Amino acid sequence: MSKKEETEEEKIKRRAYLKYVGAAVAGAAVVAAGFGIYEATKPAPPTPTPTPTPTPTPTPPPATVSERAVAGAKALVDKGIVPKGTTLKLLHVAGSRAQLHPFLKEWADKTGIGVELVTVGVEGDIFTKLMAEATAKTGIYDMATVFSTWMGDLVESGIAKPLDDYYKKYDPVGPPEVAPIEPLGSYTTMYKGKRYSLFADADVYTLTYRKDLMENPTYKSEFKAKYGYDLKPPDTWEEVIDVAKFFNEKDLKAPDGTKLYGAFFYAEPGFAGYTTWISSFVSKGGILFSPKDMKSMVNTPEGVEALELMAKIVPYMHPESVTGTWASLYQRYSEGKAVLAMAWPSLIKWAQDPATSKVVGLNGSAPSPGAKVTVAGKEKIIKAAVNPVNWVGIVSSYSKYPEAAYLFLQWWTSPEIGYEVCPIKGIMDAYRTNWFVSKRKSCIWKWPILPSLSRLSRGL
Repeated sequence: MSKKEETEEEKIKRRAYLKYVGAAVAGAAVVAAGFGIYEATKPAPPTPTPTPTPTPTPTPPPATVSERAVAGAKALVDKGIVPKGTTLKLLHVAGSRAQLHPFLKEWADKTGIGVELVTVGVEGDIFTKLMAEATAKTGIYDMATVFSTWMGDLVESGIAKPLDDYYKKYDPVGPPEVAPIEPLGSYTTMYKGKRYSLFADADVYTLTYRKDLMENPTYKSEFKAKYGYDLKPPDTWEEVIDVAKFFNEKDLKAPDGTKLYGAFFYAEPGFAGYTTWISSFVSKGGILFSPKDMKSMVNTPEGVEALELMAKIVPYMHPESVTGTWASLYQRYSEGKAVLAMAWPSLIKWAQDPATSKVVGLNGSAPSPGAKVTVAGKEKIIKAAVNPVNWVGIVSSYSKYPEAAYLFLQWWTSPEIGYEVCPIKGIMDAYRTNWFVSKRKSCIWKWPILPSLSRLSRGL
């Protein structure tokens, strides 16, 4: 106690002390009772508002086809599923190297996964090696670019891995504004209702022609006087004969001084000769097999007439039309030795490249010729552009890292990366919607055939 308290206590006598203590106890009881009543009747304290835990902002998923491929590949590396520095092997034909090699470093830098090109000289060697691998099952190739027409054999042999799960997980198609143009986008990648490949090329034949000659005022005047209609890219096969004959008989010269022929259409029997015939045959309404009993309908009026038209063009064509390979057409047209040519849209890439062409800037493009037919009493021109073969990418069922191989193919064929690939000479041609409407210059400037392909894609 303090000294002051001790003095006060000494002054209290015994009776007074007892009295004092009793009063204090009574007072304490009253205070306690009052406090109890207060506690019982006072309003409950407000429930404190909890401090909210900040919700982390979710990372948006990759927005584009190429971004999804890169993110998927990086995730495989980060999780240890694919060791960093792994090199995948891609089997391909030599003609596609220029479209593949420039992009391999970018892929490796972004993902930590390399790609090695295993190059063969001709297309058939790819098929032979893959069928051998279907038996050996060594995993020597992780992926390959192949003809879509081989898909039945590749799937049934077991070498082509089903890709439906990867399609669902990574969406290589994209939204409508960038998706491959149908029906080829699905036709080239599916077998028995399942996905087995990624589109690397899905296009139809187009007509390439010497625009400078077709627009020459003197030739236009002479042609109209002789045939009674304007000189222009031919709409029908009958007009093809007229145009090819007209220029072939003028005895014009190619840049190297040799003869400039009226046309170069495939007519050799070994590989592509049927494509010229079938374009005319189908345009006239021909059907290869009867839908009732699957009997051949080649020997029909439409089939005979298409063959006769083809035979009529031959005298005005370059001699290699009936003896050369598919590449002969590309070479001779680009050398300025034919006025008309019909092949894949990639032909104009050769014709517009100074490294391979003597007629840079002199070329035009148009849909393939067709036939005049009567539909519901009205005459129409039907142009059946043939789709003879397409390049697609497959993943080997025996690859150690199939998902990584798939993701490279998705990245390479994506709307964003593929746009840079398709102007380069090689196997990939334009097949995605955005490649026909983009305002970027690389593909449009090098590839003036895009407007014609755009018309074809819309059925015009």
